[in-house]
Amino acid sequence: MMNIQALYPATFDGTAENYTAFMRSILIKGSYDSVLKKMTGYKGMYVCQHPKECWTLKFDQFEGIFGVVFSEIYDGFGTFALYYFPSPNENLIERFSVLEGLLAQEENFIDKVRSFASDSELSTQFYIGSLRLHVNIESQTMFLCYETCLRQRVYAKEGVFSPWKKDECIIEAGGLDKDLPSFRLVLPFMNFFNTAITRLTCNAPSYFQLFKARDYTVAYNAQGRCEKMLDSPATKLFIALGYGDGVSDALIKPIVEKAEAQVILAHMSLNSFLQKAPWYDQNESMAFLKPSISQRKIKPTLVVVTGFLGSGKTNFLQNYIEYETEKNHFIGIIQNEIGKTGLDGKLVDYDYSLVEIDEGCVCCSLSGQLRMGVNTLMKKTTPDTILLETTGVANPFNLLSELHELEDLVDLEAIVTVVDGTNALFLAKEYRIFIDQIRSADIILLNKTDLMSATEIEKVEQFLYENNRCAKVIQTVQCDIHPNALRLSLNASTAQIASLIAEEDEVKYTHTHDHLSSIKVALPKALNKEQFEIYLDTLPQNIYRLKGIVGFENELSQYVVQYVRGHYEFVEQQREQRHETFLVYIGKDLDKCYLSSPY
Repeated sequence: MMNIQALYPATFDGTAENYTAFMRSILIKGSYDSVLKKMTGYKGMYVCQHPKECWTLKFDQFEGIFGVVFSEIYDGFGTFALYYFPSPNENLIERFSVLEGLLAQEENFIDKVRSFASDSELSTQFYIGSLRLHVNIESQTMFLCYETCLRQRVYAKEGVFSPWKKDECIIEAGGLDKDLPSFRLVLPFMNFFNTAITRLTCNAPSYFQLFKARDYTVAYNAQGRCEKMLDSPATKLFIALGYGDGVSDALIKPIVEKAEAQVILAHMSLNSFLQKAPWYDQNESMAFLKPSISQRKIKPTLVVVTGFLGSGKTNFLQNYIEYETEKNHFIGIIQNEIGKTGLDGKLVDYDYSLVEIDEGCVCCSLSGQLRMGVNTLMKKTTPDTILLETTGVANPFNLLSELHELEDLVDLEAIVTVVDGTNALFLAKEYRIFIDQIRSADIILLNKTDLMSATEIEKVEQFLYENNRCAKVIQTVQCDIHPNALRLSLNASTAQIASLIAEEDEVKYTHTHDHLSSIKVALPKALNKEQFEIYLDTLPQNIYRLKGIVGFENELSQYVVQYVRGHYEFVEQQREQRHETFLVYIGKDLDKCYLSSPY
């Protein structure tokens, strides 16, 4: 049976004072738990008691400050409002409204945040969600319901002009004034609070359910009057957890019925969601107390690197290995090529251990071989990190169940999706696989931004946010990003999974749905470079990607050919490096009979 007295040892009769004291007790107990801090990134809190009690909290990886304040008793729940007050120097400030941005720039902003509940401006801005809490001492049960939305969006119908220069337009008429990823901001507090309850009571949640409802965005006019707008990204989430025996739907039912919310039919099992959450397994939590190295600690981490053809995945591998090698960390790579001959493995120059899975796609035709690949790699060595590079046409959704079956061998750290920004909007129209690669990501690397204008970057980022409202989007050039930057972007382990179950589409596509296939052509003799360039310039549109190793007449070196939708480059190899020469064509509705010769 759950022991609620471990959280709050006093009498509890459901008053506002009780709920306030209950929250205060958990936050204070959590502040003295170093393991809890390590697990959740919680750095501590400040209590403001007058004139209205509220709490401000700090978490690793967030420059801003989280706020919690009791608001009301409603339908048997004590309700707490959740806030995030950004640092004026962090990038996230651009996602807040113009008014919130101006407030954050004030000199005494941080001082005012400490007592935000008593400040009329701060307590009506910076809101990210709420927590409803129901405590039943008699049955020793607790029920929590987090309510937030995937993104808060506010439009300015008539635009916004500078308060200092009236003719200077800050936001165009009908433009977006606020575009805040509220759900992602609620996650750190949710992970901390749930984990604190689990650790203090030694009880994991006995009930979990996720609901979602359509929500409205808001548009305001020059007079400040607001009206609702139905906007596709507006989705409200209700995340319900119960602790103790006998917790059922009865408590959450009135809330979700009022909101016309529906249970989300998960793409993956809710068990997988729970197992990923730090607040689920109390034994796992307690393992941090053990002085010996747990089995979890000696397992390598697994990073899945996905992305469409020619997006820059191999560059990502090169950079990742280089940075980790500098720290004496050893990397293992599992590469999967759709063609019969792997090319990318020949392009990575640093010290690493490689297993190639060729002649098929690991997400469909080679399903089941991932574990074999990891075992083969582990027989060679014990890497610190394993990078799994999928084919450019792999659907990560189809890998998820197999990835979870590897939990005894590796710790899945993240799914990183590399996006070729220059072709993103075209690919979105042509290939469903591309959309699923984005939707499945923990982190999205928006690559090749050096070849894009600011307007193009903004459009693509907007598209990415609309298709994955939880993943962190990072702009890159040549996929040059330090591994630490990736780790810091994993704000919560639940982000990716929550993103998945927030979607409704149950169809899992493979590259065969997009009629994508590959053809390998051997090149027994050297090519005429000039004729070959003409050949590449006139390739039919259904060939999206071409790569391989070629030799040119009167040249001693071999060259790697990289072609992506009309753009290509030749990369000269060292003269002593000699490989089989070939080309791999990847595209839609390919037929070898109709493929013209490069000679």
